[in-house]
Amino acid sequence: MLIDSNFIALDSNIFYLLPMSKSSDIIVRATGEKAPLRFVLVSIKNTMNEIGKKHEAKGFAFKFMAETAVASLLLSSGLKFPGTVNFRIETSGDFRLAQADSTPQGLLRAMIPQDDLKKLGAKPKITAQKITVIKLNEKAERIKESIVEAPSTQMGVNLTAYLHQSEQTKSAAGILAEVSEEDPSKLNFAMGFLLEAFPDAGTKELEIMDAVVRTLPDLKSFYKDGEYKLLDLLDQLRGPYPIEIIREIFPQAYCPCSHERVLASLSSLHPCEVRDLKQKEEVLDVICEYCRTHYAVKASEL
Repeated sequence: MLIDSNFIALDSNIFYLLPMSKSSDIIVRATGEKAPLRFVLVSIKNTMNEIGKKHEAKGFAFKFMAETAVASLLLSSGLKFPGTVNFRIETSGDFRLAQADSTPQGLLRAMIPQDDLKKLGAKPKITAQKITVIKLNEKAERIKESIVEAPSTQMGVNLTAYLHQSEQTKSAAGILAEVSEEDPSKLNFAMGFLLEAFPDAGTKELEIMDAVVRTLPDLKSFYKDGEYKLLDLLDQLRGPYPIEIIREIFPQAYCPCSHERVLASLSSLHPCEVRDLKQKEEVLDVICEYCRTHYAVKASEL
């Protein structure tokens, strides 16, 4: 039995209780010193390799899940309150969806349904359908929900479309993950950037930044010597404007599921089902779709 934990808010406070990551994964937030511009850059290869291992993900599906996770992190970086961003993209074809939850502190979880992962080939045929973004506060209460058409399977295009349609921000995004040719269950990199103009940005500044984004080198070109050069990308993105790095965050894989939360999720079972389980004295094997943790629930607990 799978638990549907789509809308459990990640505990943003737990971030400070976890050991600092020794990986090269990082989220960089910066602003223009003299220009009303905001930059967010994300690199999460190691975090996604950890998540992918739990899902036994590989190939295109792993790449797609990683790019979905990057999109969620780029959005959650802009939250003005403690909470969670759930980014979900639904598709038609060889698999149904990918989704990720993240917090401004860099806590992250992501998934593609296991049934889809197991049947996917090297080059699945999919068509993007729609994007759903749900913003939750720390109590898992929905603050905002937006649904827009997904114009592409390229996540940077999708994120830009969402920001334009739902939040009416002048922005540009690029997202890319690459799977290792030697081992399709490992990522070489998973990265993304978001460039946003503040409301008071002038026409000249917008035109300059548009030219910068349009002439940006291939995102893959910043992967050198086995490492993604995120700061080199930031140096290109800033164009002629000096910038100030406001904060650096170290993302981590985290899922808030627990035995208690599993019991709470089972409260939706019909009383007849509960009685039947108690009579048979069965032990339910409940699996979290995000972290693949198994929970044994005794009939007496129901």
